[in-house]
Amino acid sequence: MKIQETWSVPPERIREFLLSHKGVQQDSQNCFLFGQCSVELVVLPESRIASVRIPRTQVVFEGEEKETETLHRRFVLQFLSAGG
Repeated sequence: MKIQETWSVPPERIREFLLSHKGVQQDSQNCFLFGQCSVELVVLPESRIASVRIPRTQVVFEGEEKETETLHRRFVLQFLSAGG
């Protein structure tokens, strides 16, 4: 299973989130392992709206279906917010 999304979240916050979960190990600066699921962060160029800079990070979850869905759900619940 593969889930690939782009989020307006700085990679540092995503790294912190991933490392806070039991069972997640950092393989390299932008690659994490959770059982049979890997998570890769790809830092994209920032977007700009007037003088506002918006970070962009592509997050790729790939691996065994159950573990991938579990970690992706936790990720979405962490970074999806209603109104900020």
